[in-house]
Amino acid sequence: MTDVLSSLEPYYKDGVQVGDEEKVKALHDIFCRDFFTDGVFLDGERINVKPYRYSNSCKDNLPEWYETFKEKFVHVITRTIKASNWKTAAKVRDFREERANRIHWIRPIIENQADKRITRFKYLEEDGKVREYFWYRGKQYIVILEHIDPDFDLITGFCVDGDNQPYYQKKYINRIKE
Repeated sequence: MTDVLSSLEPYYKDGVQVGDEEKVKALHDIFCRDFFTDGVFLDGERINVKPYRYSNSCKDNLPEWYETFKEKFVHVITRTIKASNWKTAAKVRDFREERANRIHWIRPIIENQADKRITRFKYLEEDGKVREYFWYRGKQYIVILEHIDPDFDLITGFCVDGDNQPYYQKKYINRIKE
């Protein structure tokens, strides 16, 4: 039997860039297959992903063809940054190769959440929401869900790096104890 978690690798060995239309579309197809066609389940419940289309390519300085993608896909493959100019400081989404190239990791991490290599915990956020974290420390990747009655909703998935590792470790230490 194949050890799915150990075999997780970036999808494209040569990477993927913001303008690699064929590659990004293929990753979007994987995301749609996982969440809309096949479905991803946690504790017997299907993970909900809102089917809205992304519509901020101009604001985020992303190619216009990104507007053919699901909003949550674009959210997962990008990161919020502060973009400022002399008139205003705004938050925009910035393409992140390491996120895009690991979009296919979300499903196996959720589906293998009982594996001892996945650290699953709940955390009470500052806004009062309870989010559930699935941290595959061996690959330094985290998936975040939120239970919005009656469903689990996908919030995001991304690489944990040296800059944000202490932040998520602190969340784990201060997790909701059940």
